[in-house]
Amino acid sequence: MYKIITISGNDYKLEYTIEASLYADCVKEIAGLFSSLALASDEKDVSKIISSVANIPQTTLIVFYAGLMEHHGDHPDGDGKVPNIATAKRLLASYIREHSEDEFGNFYGVLELCIEQMEEDDFFNLTGIGTFLEDAFKTSKKKPVTQQKKTTEK
Repeated sequence: MYKIITISGNDYKLEYTIEASLYADCVKEIAGLFSSLALASDEKDVSKIISSVANIPQTTLIVFYAGLMEHHGDHPDGDGKVPNIATAKRLLASYIREHSEDEFGNFYGVLELCIEQMEEDDFFNLTGIGTFLEDAFKTSKKKPVTQQKKTTEK
């Protein structure tokens, strides 16, 4: 199911299903981010963590664009509002500016929004990222980011 976000008074649907999963840059970036962070965390390597975090703006743009492709991409089922990554970049910049006073006013906040939608849309299972990371870190004490459960205190 998609999430509706509003940018400059226009509604956009953010969804991570077929179009996003077929966008290799998205799959590569998100898998790379998760695996880099998990490895760096296990090794307690601050320089690797910083290196992974430094790429968050570019990763956010790619993941944001991928989420818009299903409904707004330049393909027969899309409406063509977001035909390329340059258009997505302008929308992302507007979205961040419009949310300068809340948690979505930066790249990390938008990335978290996208990752939450990816989880809801079962993107990690659809692409195999979840299984891949789980297999890659079986010997690790820590579960991959995609497999960690959120805990709530009562």
